[in-house]
Amino acid sequence: MSRRNITRLTLIVVVTTFAFACAPALGAKKMEMGLQDDGAFVSEVNLKRSKALKLADQLKVTRIRVNIQWAKVVNSPGKKKRPKKRRYDFASYDALINAAKRRGIKLQVNITGMAPAWATNNHKVGGDRPNTKYFKEFARAVVKHFRKHVDRYAIWNEPNYKAWLGPSSASPKLYHKIYKTSYDLVRKYNPKAKILIGETAPYGQDGRATPPLEWLRRLAKYGRLRADGYAHHPYDFRHSPDYDYPGSDNVTMSGLSRLTKQLDKLKKEKKLLTPKGKALDVYLTEYGYMRSGKYKVSEKTRAKYLTRAFQRALDNPRVKQMTQYQLVRPPWARDNFDTGLVSKKKGKPTGAFRALAKWAKKQAQKHKILVARKPRTASKRSPLPSLPLP
Repeated sequence: MSRRNITRLTLIVVVTTFAFACAPALGAKKMEMGLQDDGAFVSEVNLKRSKALKLADQLKVTRIRVNIQWAKVVNSPGKKKRPKKRRYDFASYDALINAAKRRGIKLQVNITGMAPAWATNNHKVGGDRPNTKYFKEFARAVVKHFRKHVDRYAIWNEPNYKAWLGPSSASPKLYHKIYKTSYDLVRKYNPKAKILIGETAPYGQDGRATPPLEWLRRLAKYGRLRADGYAHHPYDFRHSPDYDYPGSDNVTMSGLSRLTKQLDKLKKEKKLLTPKGKALDVYLTEYGYMRSGKYKVSEKTRAKYLTRAFQRALDNPRVKQMTQYQLVRPPWARDNFDTGLVSKKKGKPTGAFRALAKWAKKQAQKHKILVARKPRTASKRSPLPSLPLP
C-alpha cells in the first residue's frame, strides 16, 4: 500500500472514530418530557393555548397528556335517564391536536371518567360503578374519532382512588372490565397505537385510596392483561423525591423499584405483560409540588425537588416518560391542588419553571431526552369534526 493510501485510510479511521464519539450512543435511552394542563391546553381557561405551547417548548415537551372525561364531552351528563341520542364533542381536543402538531408535540389521550349520572350506580356524576356497556360506546367514540391522530392511549384516571372509581372493594374488577373493553377497541380501530394501563395514585389513604401495588395484585387476579406500559403518579407533596415513603405497597419517586419488581413478577406469572411478552416499563404521567394550601413548599424548594425528581426519572432505565402536572393554577383549585409553574393569564414563569426549563435544555443538549421535531407542513384547519352517535 502506498504512503498516500495509508494516509487516506488513517484519516478515514480518525474521522469515523470522532463522529461516533460525538454522536449519542445507539439505542441509548431518551426519556419523554410530558406536560398536562387541560385547563390551558384544552379549554383555555386561565391561559391561552398558544402561550401554553410556547411554554411547553421551553420545557422540551414532546407529549401532552389530556384527560377526555366522559361526563365533560357527552350531552346531558347530569340527567339520571340516559338520553336516546348521545353526542360527543371533541372540538377543543381537535384544536389542540393541530396546534401541538405544528410544534412536533404529540397527544397522549386518557379515556376516563368522571362518568355521567345516567351511567353510574348512584345516578350522580362520578365514579360509582360505571356501566361498562355504556362506557364501551364512549370509548369507541374516542378511539374512532382520534385513530388517525393519536398513537398512545391510557385507560381511566387513578382507578385505585375511590372518587374516580369505586367502591374501593370493587375497583380492581371494575377496572379489569373497563381496561379490557378499551384495549380491544384500540386494537380494533387503531392497532398500531400504544396502550398504557394503571394511571394509579401513589399511596393508600384510609377510606379513599388503595395502595397501588395492593390494587395491582388484586387486578391481576381477574385474568391476564396486556399493555405497552404502566402509568403511575408518584406524588409526595410533603417530602423530597429521595424520601422513603412508608408502606411496602406505596410508590412515590423513591419507591419506583418496588413497582418495577411487581411488574416483573406479574410478567413472570404471565398475568400482565406487553404484546411481545415482556415486563412493562413505566410512564410517570403526573407529578408536581404545591405552591399554595396545606402542602405548600417554598419556590426555592419546589425548584430543587422538581428537578431532582426529573433527574431520578431520567436515571431509571425503566422510566420512559416523566410528566409535570399543571402549568397554571386552575380555577377549581382554590388552595387544595395547585402545582402550576406560571402565573394566570400572562403565564409568567416561576422559579420552579425556570429551573426545570434549564434542566431540560441541558439534558436535550446531552441527548438524554427526546426533542420535538416540527413538521415541514401542518394544516391550520382542524380535519377532525365532532362525532355524533345515533
